[in-house]
Amino acid sequence: MPFIFIDNGGAAIKHYHSPESPLLKRAEKSASTQKVESKGNQQRHSAYQEHHNTSHQVHTAEEIMSFPVVSLDQSQASIKKAWELMQNNDIKHLPITQDKKLIGIVSERDILKIYALKNVNEDNWYHTKVFAASSTMDIHQLSQVLFDEHIGSLPILNGSQELIGMITRSDILKLSSQYGPMEFWA
Repeated sequence: MPFIFIDNGGAAIKHYHSPESPLLKRAEKSASTQKVESKGNQQRHSAYQEHHNTSHQVHTAEEIMSFPVVSLDQSQASIKKAWELMQNNDIKHLPITQDKKLIGIVSERDILKIYALKNVNEDNWYHTKVFAASSTMDIHQLSQVLFDEHIGSLPILNGSQELIGMITRSDILKLSSQYGPMEFWA
């Protein structure tokens, strides 16, 4: 699946593949579990199909992304300014931009860690390697990247690599709580 990967301000379209993990293998179902499941499967399947056919389906990032995005221009960037923006706007992830183009990102957690370690380096306090996506990216793929890469947000970029939106893990959770189960293994 193609993603936009920002590395020190330069954008590149990359194909993303879920990392293989020997720790995350699907468990085999026991014979008794399979027998119990098969009894009610037809009933549950028809109820699910009815709900599935009538519920609103979200397919792309554009449909759930937050916009406009609060961001910090690199020319004004400082840890203190980033913290103030995040607190004043009640956000946990702050994109860093230059001429409206994404060049980095910082999270509330990153800033707290810097202050806790008393390791304030004004030159290197935000991440310059950032996963981003286009507005047409499939929600299932976005969810997979958030999970696999252990990140809390994905900036959404337009064709000119300008920041147009943001999707967080909270947006995905809100979506599933409002619209019910999502088919992740389609």
